[in-house]
Amino acid sequence: MKSVRIHGQNDIRIEDVPRQDPGPDEVQIRVKYCGICGSDLHAYLEGWGLPTQPHPLTGRTLPITLGHEFSGEITAIGSDVTDLAVGDAVAVEPLIACGSCDNCRAGNYNFCDRAQAADGAGNFLGFSQDGGMAEYANVKARFAHTMPSGLSFQLGALAEPTAVVYEALKKSHLRAGQTVAVMGAGPIGLLTAILARIAGATRIYISDVSDVRLAKARELGFDHVINPLQEDVVAAIRAEEPHGVDIGFEAAGVQATLDTALKVTKRTGIVQIVALFGKPVSINLTDDVIMQGIDIIGTLCYNNSFPAVLRIIDSHRDQFAPLVTKVIGLDDALEKGILALSSDKTQVKIMVSPEA
Repeated sequence: MKSVRIHGQNDIRIEDVPRQDPGPDEVQIRVKYCGICGSDLHAYLEGWGLPTQPHPLTGRTLPITLGHEFSGEITAIGSDVTDLAVGDAVAVEPLIACGSCDNCRAGNYNFCDRAQAADGAGNFLGFSQDGGMAEYANVKARFAHTMPSGLSFQLGALAEPTAVVYEALKKSHLRAGQTVAVMGAGPIGLLTAILARIAGATRIYISDVSDVRLAKARELGFDHVINPLQEDVVAAIRAEEPHGVDIGFEAAGVQATLDTALKVTKRTGIVQIVALFGKPVSINLTDDVIMQGIDIIGTLCYNNSFPAVLRIIDSHRDQFAPLVTKVIGLDDALEKGILALSSDKTQVKIMVSPEA
């Protein structure tokens, strides 16, 4: 079968690999769509998150089939699988977890103790086990979630990045009627704004240095958009929210946006970190955090969220559909997909489809 394989930094190849039968606790799916994530770009350009030595749970090293945002149709089931059937449409939760450590037993399997790799390899399909940029993929049955009837496979493939944001909203304790500011209008920032609106936020500010991305935010119905290269974000938000917003969502992952999130959030408010940071950042804990009573909350991946996320997407299909901006085939995954994300700000979510 055709597969998009990463062999290391700056080394992605389209290869034919054997299709393996699913294990006893696995299902095999015919992949319909697989989204490209910013982490795929970091894996390619920097070698980020890749297994250079055998992963403690999967035993895998490079090369690995990329892709962790995918959906498809079940074509085969393992001997121990009883709650899924051939023909089921599923969205894949791509985490790797042992299921038996303290965190897994507590339901926090996104922090599986046994999935920590000495070389920093990710606990995801597409990083430390073959993912969804292929014609077929084998996944643990417990991580294959049946999609609502009639939900498209494209929208099913949006479940993974939406789950990242859903987890952040859960931890922020966002309530209907609150105000929020979202730093960054990339895919995660836009999804944060969408979920905040669905959750009942009354005013949503979005900041980004790209006018193209801010135009996409306006297209999605968000009016309070600010480009920090053209106006002072703090002053603009504080003019309408003198005390600051209830929650500042950091969805860009750089020093400047973290600083802004702290300054636009009210005293006793919450700064919720959604993005990963590529470089260390500094914080004036005394002046900007302790004296302001601000809680900074981090999040990693998600747990026990996919069923709820799929229901949310299904109930608001019109809000999520515009996020899919391009569909390409497996042969174009690198040039028109992963590399395009680094330069083309008009793209929100590029989907790879083996059928394209």
